[in-house]
Amino acid sequence: MRNIIKSIILSAFLILQASATIQKIDCVPLQDTNRILCNPDKGWYHHYYDNCLEKYLGDDKDIEKIPNLHHLFLRFAWSFLEPEEGKFNWALIDQQVEKWSAKGVKISLSITAQETGEPYATPKWVVDAGAKGGFYNPYGSHKVFEPEFDDPIFLQKLENLQKAIAKRYDGKDFIATITIASIGNWGEGHVFFTSKKKVPVEVIKKHIDIYAKYFKKSQIVIGDDYLAANHTPEEILDLREYVKAHKISYRDDSILVKWTYFHNPKRLSFLNPEYFADAAEYAPTTLELEHYAATLKSGTWKGANGVEHGADVLRKVVEMSQCTYLGYHGYAKDYLRDNPDFLNEMANKLGYWFFIDEIVFDPTAGILEVTWNNRGAARAYEPYRVYFKIKQRGANFEKVVRIKEANPREFLSGITRQTYGVDFKDVPSGEYEISVCMKKKSKQSTIIELGFKEDLRDKDGFYKLGTVRL
Repeated sequence: MRNIIKSIILSAFLILQASATIQKIDCVPLQDTNRILCNPDKGWYHHYYDNCLEKYLGDDKDIEKIPNLHHLFLRFAWSFLEPEEGKFNWALIDQQVEKWSAKGVKISLSITAQETGEPYATPKWVVDAGAKGGFYNPYGSHKVFEPEFDDPIFLQKLENLQKAIAKRYDGKDFIATITIASIGNWGEGHVFFTSKKKVPVEVIKKHIDIYAKYFKKSQIVIGDDYLAANHTPEEILDLREYVKAHKISYRDDSILVKWTYFHNPKRLSFLNPEYFADAAEYAPTTLELEHYAATLKSGTWKGANGVEHGADVLRKVVEMSQCTYLGYHGYAKDYLRDNPDFLNEMANKLGYWFFIDEIVFDPTAGILEVTWNNRGAARAYEPYRVYFKIKQRGANFEKVVRIKEANPREFLSGITRQTYGVDFKDVPSGEYEISVCMKKKSKQSTIIELGFKEDLRDKDGFYKLGTVRL
């Protein structure tokens, strides 16, 4: 009996001793939810060359003021880029690349084959070569050419175009996305303002195949109307699977559009959330707002920062779509003047927004348990790495450990708790400051800002979270 009692006492002592080594750090008081984090691979975008070569150019100084500006969305007609067969006006793109890539702003390309304001978005030389199509009068003032999107001549010329664009730009660091824009009004996959014809599923697949054949590295994006416009549920499901198979992401060009919003307000002008749920598993998603001036006129955006109407709707849509890139679709000067607080709010909310709520450290067992909190609308899609650093107080000893098991792409919106093994066997006993850092695996080894107070970060990007004893 005496031995049993001794064994129980010893076991209790060992348990108490082990539990005494477990140390918790509450990181919530260290957080800063107001500071704008300038992080890569997420944020606002500015429409540039919006269907024509004059719209929304504005002043570069105003565009630069957009918080966490990720890219310029260059959308313009094929005929502007290739005015003669095989002769390309690359300056339309290269001038913007040269100007903005040095500032950390990327370029997204959307080269359209049909516009409502341009008679020949598909170049006239393609029509002269025999590509079939017809002329339509979208606004009662002028006619525009709509190609037959499965015409063999049109498809061959289109393939030559995408081959040339891909040869020059595919996989370049300054390219954000490539949008499939070869079908429909403004490249959005529908012809509501011209022929109103249904584009067959097999034709859409042919266009997807052309882009997928040549863009092997850059992220391809498709508008949700390519699937939704006039197709049956079975056809839509078929196309959804085809898009997923090619790892193509989605953009929605209808957010806060007057008819789309007021026709069925309960749907918040976001009609196809299931498509975005598909893509969010593997790629960042994109939202395009209605032209800003049009939202003010229609009332889908009211008041400074959309406080009277619009902002609450958009917050919900950003969450539902797991949005990473959001375009305000107007002049930067106007949007900055009217919506500075909302711009700042979304600069953080779009994409990932990482915090740590708590750290539980057991040096005896070599275990580090971290409670991550992603307050952003989406996960991260690039390879980020997590590092912890311990630095002895009153001495020069420090050690940096990369936590290989930590994969930020697994940190979905909300709480993620993960346990990591750490080896501190070679660390002298003492009191240590513990810090955390996240970096993007790249040539520049970009620091990923975390949601902590700025004064906690050292010159190497590590945030001091507290002290532990070893």
